[in-house]
Amino acid sequence: MKSTQLAHQLVSDRLEGSEVVVDATAGNGHDTLFLAEQVGVTGVVYSFDVQEEAIRMTRSRLEEAQISDRVIMCETGHENLDEVIRAPHLGNISAIMFNLGYLPGGDHSITTLKGTTLTALRKALECLRDGGFLTALCYPGHDEGLEESVEVLTFLESLDQAHFLTKNYRDASIPDNVPFLVSVQKS
Repeated sequence: MKSTQLAHQLVSDRLEGSEVVVDATAGNGHDTLFLAEQVGVTGVVYSFDVQEEAIRMTRSRLEEAQISDRVIMCETGHENLDEVIRAPHLGNISAIMFNLGYLPGGDHSITTLKGTTLTALRKALECLRDGGFLTALCYPGHDEGLEESVEVLTFLESLDQAHFLTKNYRDASIPDNVPFLVSVQKS
């Protein structure tokens, strides 16, 4: 199973509908659409991206599916999520998905960066409710992605396991440059 499919399965197993969730990296809109479908008509999705093209593609995908009304599009970096998410939702987020790297089909020189990603992860963990779930799909196949993947994995695995259960889905038998998934369950 691909890491993106695994992330979707893990998140869908934890959502019942009507939740508040976050797509920290909108990209082409696949995760945002998935989350919007999962939370249903009474749920809310915050979707973040710094690229206008990603916001446009995501919005188009949502409009085509006729579910754009449950998504708040945020054209800003995921490191700003605590400034954008509405006060009643802070600390009550059920799931947050990160799909790091660059926009597929876009400018590969524009990537997520380890510094802003680590800031975003710290803030995201604070925004999760107890029992909330976070996924981070890492792409070590390019220079920035490799550095970012190492930092993300080191940070998430260093969390206090009494409060955050971290799981690395990386298969040790595959090459180091293959994408891998890490998840965190807040207790």
